[in-house]
Amino acid sequence: MRHALLSAAVAALTLVACSRAPAPSAVAPTGPTAAAPTVASTPPAAAPAATLDLEVVRKAALEVVAALKARDTATVARYAHPTQGVRFSPYAFVDPKTDQVWKAEELAGWFADTQTRVWGTEDGTGFDIERTPTAYYERFVFPKDFTTGATVSVNDDQARGNSINNAAQVYPDGVRVEFYLPPTQTPEGPNIDWRALRLVFVDVAGQPKLVAVIHDQWTI
Repeated sequence: MRHALLSAAVAALTLVACSRAPAPSAVAPTGPTAAAPTVASTPPAAAPAATLDLEVVRKAALEVVAALKARDTATVARYAHPTQGVRFSPYAFVDPKTDQVWKAEELAGWFADTQTRVWGTEDGTGFDIERTPTAYYERFVFPKDFTTGATVSVNDDQARGNSINNAAQVYPDGVRVEFYLPPTQTPEGPNIDWRALRLVFVDVAGQPKLVAVIHDQWTI
């Protein structure tokens, strides 16, 4: 009896095993072969911008400074960048967020404009520089005669103060012309009355166009 039951169990297991069909093997999908990805060709490099002749820029700066002395803003306006206008920075640090920017058509009427504006913050106090264009000019554009006795340098700023001079970073493609009036000398040593005026020009169709007028002085 025991032998008969064992034989029956073996037969049942064999029947179950035989009834299980093998799993089908994976079949690659049919259809057209996918095209290889196309590698985009590297676009040709843009033509480099024309390089301004530094002597031409220097002459333009001399004309602008002479025009500033004469309060001839019509001449200054002719040099203004046609789209960017001219930024006015009261100190060496150029601040695109707070500095006033004037278009050419606005520059022409600079001294006739009596509106008080905020031109940044005063060194030492942090108060707003609230001035009319004429008052700003007298304090932060032409406080001294930069046409007489100034050292004129191109992309080689001579003035060294406490304020960060970031003009080269703000205008990496610009040409800076600096008019530097050194400190007066006393028996005790140099005063802290040095001043500098930096004019920044950029290339527009091969011509120097003014984008910044930066005043620099000793700061706290």
